[in-house]
Amino acid sequence: MEEDLPEVVELERVADWRLRMVDAKPTDEQSAKAARQLLKLADDLRRAPNAKLLEEYRCVCNWLSESDGISDFVLRAQDYREMVGFGEWAETGDDYVRALIALAQETFGMG
Repeated sequence: MEEDLPEVVELERVADWRLRMVDAKPTDEQSAKAARQLLKLADDLRRAPNAKLLEEYRCVCNWLSESDGISDFVLRAQDYREMVGFGEWAETGDDYVRALIALAQETFGMG
């Protein structure tokens, strides 16, 4: 079986965190909704990754690595994932990758 894309693993990791929050407080509908959306985004990327978007995203990340901006971007991307359902939203896997590209470009000073 093929390994999941790193972007899928990251989305599922945050979804698991949100689900633990729901386990601790079953009335936390906002975390439940966020977890469902994060899992939907992960599934979108797993089933039908947009190769062109992923290539663009990885190119921007490579530029960031060369300029030492990758650590800032990694933190911003993690914050974005954690905020899905809490002020941030991506409807599809492609929308999620586009949001990461925009964050990466902002971090690199291109946006």
